[in-house]
Parts: sequence; structure tokens; C-alpha cells
Amino acid sequence: MRSTLAMPLILFALSMTAIPAGAAEKTLSEADLTKLLADGKTLALGGKGMGYTGTVTLTADGRGDGSAKTDDGTVIPISGTWRIKGDRFCRTWKDLDGGKEVCETWRLASPNHVNVYNGKKKIGANSW
Repeated sequence: MRSTLAMPLILFALSMTAIPAGAAEKTLSEADLTKLLADGKTLALGGKGMGYTGTVTLTADGRGDGSAKTDDGTVIPISGTWRIKGDRFCRTWKDLDGGKEVCETWRLASPNHVNVYNGKKKIGANSW
């Protein structure tokens, strides 16, 4: 059950922003992700209407640490490693997803906000 709650929490990876009808989100490329995260970044996770909120700090050396809190008050720790693999942000959090690597596609919704997808399924949102 924890993994079921956690996946949408982390995949964050993050708050909802309205996109005008017909506007296409830009999928961040490997170069975009590398530039964005080169010096590390603290991300806000989820937001209103997402079922969770939290933060995770990503360090330039590929580590991540933070937590998310569900609307019912459950706190989920976030700790592990991340890397960029092609046009995807791949993360392995110790206490989530059975410790398995999950690769996400980040689609830019506004200058400091991405919608997070695993395949075609939206699993969260991140902002900074």
C-alpha cells in the first residue's frame, strides 16, 4: 500500500498549473534536464488537488532527500539516488516503488513547473 500511495506522490515529482486549450507541453530533453539539475535543485511536490505535498532536494551528485505528506497526514520519506537517462529523470527511492528505478518524463507546463509522466500516465507535478 505504501508503494501505491508513494508512486503518485513522488512521480512527482509535483503543483497543477492550467494550460490553455490547444497548448502543448514541451517534453524536457536530456540537455534540458541536465541544465535544470546541474547544480542540484529543491523541488516542490504535488499541490492543491493532487493528494499530496512535499519537497525533495536533489544534489548535483545524484542524491535526493525529502518527504511528502498525503492529504490524510501520512508522511512518506524520500531518499535515494537519481540520474538522467536520455530524455527521462530516473530515480530510485529506498522506501518507494519497492526500491526499483522509476523513469519519468517531465513536460514543461510553465517556466518553473513540470507535469510528470510514467509512460502515458500522469503521475504528479514538480515545481521550483
